[in-house]
Amino acid sequence: MSYTGRIFIILSVIIAILSFVWILLYQLLKENVSNILEPSEGYVFDYIVVGGGTAGSVLATLLTKHSNSTVLLLEAGDKFGFISKIPLLATVLQKSVNDWSFLSVPQRYSSKGLHDQRQALPRGKGLGGSSQINFMLHFDGYDKDFDRWKQMGLREWSSKIMKPFIDAAKPKSDEYFKIRRHYSKLAEAFDRAETDFEHKPWNFRRAKYTVRRGYRWGVYQKYLQTVYGKWNLKIITNAVVRRVNIKNGLAESVTVGIKDDDGKETKFDFKASKEIIISSGAYQSPQVLLSSGIGPKNFLQKIGIPVQNDLPKVGKNLFDHMNLPLFVSVAEKTSINADALLSIREVLTYFTTGTGHFGNFGVIGNVDSMEEKSGSMLFGVGAIDESALMSISNFKREHFRALFPLYYNSTQEGFVIISTCLQPKSRGSVVVRNDNVRRNPLIDPNYLAEIEDVNCTIRAIRNSIKIATSDAFAILKPKIHWPKIKECSNFGPFERDSKWNQPSDNYLECILRYVGLTSHHPGGSCRMGLTKYDSVVDQDLRVHGVRGLRVIDASVLPTPLSGNPNSIIIAIAIRGAALIIKSNKDK
Repeated sequence: MSYTGRIFIILSVIIAILSFVWILLYQLLKENVSNILEPSEGYVFDYIVVGGGTAGSVLATLLTKHSNSTVLLLEAGDKFGFISKIPLLATVLQKSVNDWSFLSVPQRYSSKGLHDQRQALPRGKGLGGSSQINFMLHFDGYDKDFDRWKQMGLREWSSKIMKPFIDAAKPKSDEYFKIRRHYSKLAEAFDRAETDFEHKPWNFRRAKYTVRRGYRWGVYQKYLQTVYGKWNLKIITNAVVRRVNIKNGLAESVTVGIKDDDGKETKFDFKASKEIIISSGAYQSPQVLLSSGIGPKNFLQKIGIPVQNDLPKVGKNLFDHMNLPLFVSVAEKTSINADALLSIREVLTYFTTGTGHFGNFGVIGNVDSMEEKSGSMLFGVGAIDESALMSISNFKREHFRALFPLYYNSTQEGFVIISTCLQPKSRGSVVVRNDNVRRNPLIDPNYLAEIEDVNCTIRAIRNSIKIATSDAFAILKPKIHWPKIKECSNFGPFERDSKWNQPSDNYLECILRYVGLTSHHPGGSCRMGLTKYDSVVDQDLRVHGVRGLRVIDASVLPTPLSGNPNSIIIAIAIRGAALIIKSNKDK
């Protein structure tokens, strides 16, 4: 058996032991959630929140805390287990029961090095949603992102108006872990680079994780758990919302499907006396609307869904960030690799102090250029586990090995520098085959359809090269490993590319279209706007043409955010809760 195989077995044994210990502890210290409700016909609540992910958990919490109204939270998944709490093991839950495990439709302009040219699109399934499987990176956002919305006519969403909500979403001093200068030699190099490039209009951000005492501190922990036991909150898990029912222009109830242990589904109708809020995320909020007959009239009629509200932009305007990762080997001990993780000292350090490699996800920091709309991220991982990453990314083997040529060396030191266009122009869509929400929606991010996205990413790559080959990193003796992809061989990499690290634009475009990967930052599919002809919701996040129905989650973003979106989605949910409470206080 290979060394890598033995490492994988040992890691599996460690995870199994930890899981067994957690199950024992869980049974002993089992959380008594009095809010869990057995489904039954005839329930009436003031508010019904569809989706217990990032936005839905925040909304349910705030509506419960700050009103005397009754709240029903419907979640299609269940709870997450202990593994989700350990920051470094974030990707372990991908392709598990806590992941929707979506795949994009085959991509025309990208993903050529992936099976069937389909990107893997993980989404959290369970209370807390994707905030339970993400990389926990906190980002305050940039004023320019919100002021761009203001220029589009969305004056209620300017940076000035959003600031108090963004401040409210910030983790407190004991709710985050920030990478310090002396965390590693890579972190020290990142810190020196900020000085070296002070003449550039670049913003260096050391990674800040929403981690508390070494464990994930997402919306489930920070928000939802705080209202367990409140009389006015009820939660039904494993509940799939099949349809929002509209009568005389008012959203009055939802039809929910719940399966028993034998897989037989029973449907229930739950009524809302005030509002229904869809918070199912960028892929599933449009799915819920379309399956309910809220969307483009001609399309709905074509697939046999009765039309309740003709709304042309539902499922349109989908966007996402696309990354190009490049592996950089170094001569200094500075990164996460299999040997480091299997160190008894490392494991004991984490479980006794909550620090060390297991206490974060390895991202050291970001470098953003708002002028060039490009970004770079340093990911301090040396040895890349082939079987694990290929499984969750959908890579073909030969293209994975081209990207990570030292995949076989479990002791390899290095880092991955990731280049991104922060404001992509390409737009995709989410559509459904029929009204069965248990069938995955057809998700087409349409990556790299616009040539400006390619040019923007190439600018980001060249900035990344400058950082990795700067004097600040010289002490690490970095070597960029340019992917040797057969289909790109006419463009490089040539000997001079490895020597000077200045490959042609044609080569960079080619590898981007073959091995570029999603950032998992989808949004825009129920965008906010001024009319039903250019958007799905108005500035108060109310669905055009339907009273008592809002969408509040990443799907309402008009344009991309220039970084990790999770904390901004929390801020939007806080703002949404305030809008809901204000509009219903006199009812």
